[in-house]
Amino acid sequence: MSTKAPAGIKYFDEGDTIKKLYSAIDELKDAVPANNDRNRLSFCLNMFLNKEAESVADAIQQAKPGSATVEFKVLEEIISKKLKEKGLL
Repeated sequence: MSTKAPAGIKYFDEGDTIKKLYSAIDELKDAVPANNDRNRLSFCLNMFLNKEAESVADAIQQAKPGSATVEFKVLEEIISKKLKEKGLL
């Protein structure tokens, strides 16, 4: 019996929306220190960008970043500013 080679990894281009989103949220290490919380937050914000969530606040509420060092309302302002900087809003 032989084994198959693993599937290849698909990397995103620098210009892709999802790459910009995850990179933008990864820059918020002071506000959300845990990697897992930032990844979950990015996933939920991607849902917002794809019209599956109503607002940035809803995406934050869904992600529930427990390691956040700021209130969710302040986090919403920080994220909105960061998304505007990256051209995602």
